[in-house]
Amino acid sequence: MYTEKEQQALEKKLDQLGKFKRREWTKEHFIKLLNEKRIKRIDENLKETKKKYAHLPLEEQAVHILYFDHMEINPEHVQIERLSPTKLRTVARNFCPYLEACKQLGLDTRVVCRKIGEPSIHEMLKRINPRLKFSRNYDNIRPHTDFCEEYFELV
Repeated sequence: MYTEKEQQALEKKLDQLGKFKRREWTKEHFIKLLNEKRIKRIDENLKETKKKYAHLPLEEQAVHILYFDHMEINPEHVQIERLSPTKLRTVARNFCPYLEACKQLGLDTRVVCRKIGEPSIHEMLKRINPRLKFSRNYDNIRPHTDFCEEYFELV
């Protein structure tokens, strides 16, 4: 059902979210771990990835760096729509270890993604450009719908 890489990512999220659910990890501890890991990775590769996407507007650079380089999402699983000269809407239907782990553990993605996942996304965007802002429509998040809807904006 999953590729080897997807299965490994899922097992890691099941372990992490399981510790959170059992209260072995606090929300703050989980956020700190994610921030450290994601910021380290973004910092190590930012110069090259920014150069790679220099031809794109900043909000498109952010989507490409976060989704395609960092999260390694297949571009075929993400629809990108320009809403204004500085704002993008994304609709994603990719494999997501958080989604799959939440379903297996009985956790709500609206809570996990907002409280645990989103803070590190904000931190990553600050590294790309402090004027980039991220938001998510929590009415349109899997498994409550068949896609996740997110916004990237240059303010």
